[in-house]
Amino acid sequence: MSHPSIKLEEAKHAIAFPNFHSDSLLEVALTDPCTLNEMVLSRAEQDQIKRKYRTLAFIGDALIDAILADYLYSTGREFEREELDNYRQVIADRPSLANFAIKLGLPDFSSSWNRKNRKPPEAEPGTWGEMFEAVVGVLFLDADRDFDKVAQWLCDRFLRAAVAAYEGEDDDYELDNDDDSTSVTSEDYAEMLGLSRSDGVSFT
Repeated sequence: MSHPSIKLEEAKHAIAFPNFHSDSLLEVALTDPCTLNEMVLSRAEQDQIKRKYRTLAFIGDALIDAILADYLYSTGREFEREELDNYRQVIADRPSLANFAIKLGLPDFSSSWNRKNRKPPEAEPGTWGEMFEAVVGVLFLDADRDFDKVAQWLCDRFLRAAVAAYEGEDDDYELDNDDDSTSVTSEDYAEMLGLSRSDGVSFT
């Protein structure tokens, strides 16, 4: 059962993921957990939706880090571990992901879009950053765990521009390269995250 306020069709149009067919999972990802008490559901059913939501967000979180590392690797450069962490902390932290969610329109499509006294999305980066992660998790499962398909969507829509903006602010974001950190590729970094292209992920 989906939340009655979710604007599913509008969300699918905005996300524009090729051949998308996982409506029920997207409804879970667009369900702001704080609105579950507005649905006619038992406590057990509410808890089940929360678990699915958190699982999707967990998958999406790992994917975003891995896709960012893979994109950086595709530039042909080598990075120190600290450099990769700096990119991740600036581009893939919750406030940045919340900004992606806002650009995508998730606050306008989610179950809480018409909630009274709702804070501005910018004031709740945890909520919207996590929802963006959950949506990315849905796309990965919808694509039958096709890493490249999700990576292309994420890079085209958000990461490429975010990396370009970050690299255009060299004076504001100084990278400390004076230590003895070992140079790593994005494939190494993906392994550190516990996510590789060959990994299988199940979701029931």
